[in-house]
Amino acid sequence: MRKEKPSVLVVGTFHFGNSPDMNQVDAGNMLGENRQKEVLEVVKRLENYKPSKVAVEVEKEKEVALNQKYEEYINNKFELTTNEVHQLGFRICEARNHQKIYAIDWMGDIGSRSINEVLGWAEINQTELYDLITKVYIPKIIPDIKGLTILEYLKSLNNKERIQVEHEMYLNLAQIGEGTDYVGIDWVRWWYQRNLIIYNNIIKLIENKDERVILFIGSAHVHLVSQFLAESGVRSQFN
Repeated sequence: MRKEKPSVLVVGTFHFGNSPDMNQVDAGNMLGENRQKEVLEVVKRLENYKPSKVAVEVEKEKEVALNQKYEEYINNKFELTTNEVHQLGFRICEARNHQKIYAIDWMGDIGSRSINEVLGWAEINQTELYDLITKVYIPKIIPDIKGLTILEYLKSLNNKERIQVEHEMYLNLAQIGEGTDYVGIDWVRWWYQRNLIIYNNIIKLIENKDERVILFIGSAHVHLVSQFLAESGVRSQFN
């Protein structure tokens, strides 16, 4: 008989509001009536997963402050912002009567160059690779949201082929550099460390074989986090 395993539903999202990320999505007024109906439809669908815990892309050290906001929300003392952590995470926690929401992200500094520094170096020194990343890969990995509901857009973000293409882009970033000056790897190693820490924080949420964790995280993380989970023996599912 097959032994049941804990499950993590990895839901790749876009940032509903402004963010410093390299790729931006303009979904219009996320607090408008139509978009709010679409968000509630997503919440309803994902609630069917019956998560035992909800994890979100917030730095671990900010978990106490995150839960203070969540407590204010369930006590009608906090109005949700456009942030997907609030729109999706808080709402599903409330629907499932959860007392806590979990922060799993890490944004520590290990002395690496930023993504903008890496691309800036490539623009001057490796123009072909720079053009491949900015003119070929980036347009491929950002689906056009025009005419799509939030549910439809999230499904397109979690398409396995799109996720694989996005990971290929990061491997191309790793090729930026010259000689022993590993410019791209200087950032990519930080990216891998961040995703390993996210994986580690998720694993620590699993307390028994019946655990069902739902993770809301930027779609760029889906490939690595899902890979780490699957290879550790956890059932990792795409949305």
